[in-house]
Amino acid sequence: MMAAPAASAVLADVLWCLGLGCLLGAARDGLSLVFGNGPVRCFFWDVLAFAMAAVLVFGFSTGVSASGVARWYMTGALLAGALAWRQAIQPAVHRFVRAVLHLLIWPLRAAEQRLLRPLGRRLAAVLRRVCPRHAHKKVRKKPKNGKKQLQKPSKILYN
Repeated sequence: MMAAPAASAVLADVLWCLGLGCLLGAARDGLSLVFGNGPVRCFFWDVLAFAMAAVLVFGFSTGVSASGVARWYMTGALLAGALAWRQAIQPAVHRFVRAVLHLLIWPLRAAEQRLLRPLGRRLAAVLRRVCPRHAHKKVRKKPKNGKKQLQKPSKILYN
């Protein structure tokens, strides 16, 4: 059995793992934003995030951690960081990105409404004047006359 690391080393490990958990949550969120969130995709992203969490915990514990081994609090801190991303940081980031995109797209929408729509209407009007549609004649049956018409006497043949 190994000796427990100092409290300051444990706190440093927990803070590192909280940050790694936030990055993991951001990566999972980015994948779902780029590739979509269907039921099968969501399962795949969750399995991928779980595998990445394992890689992050063991990679961190062997490379940076003061103790050099994976401990339970590292996994808990990684989970807490991912949940913190999901509950606290993600909504604020999504609102910010939506506002920035709205500001970037606003001039394009205004240009489209003020320039392209009237231009399209004028072009359509010119095309209607230049190339009028040809009225296609519909083949209709002759309307039936209410009176019965007998054959002409010259056409009547008797046996």
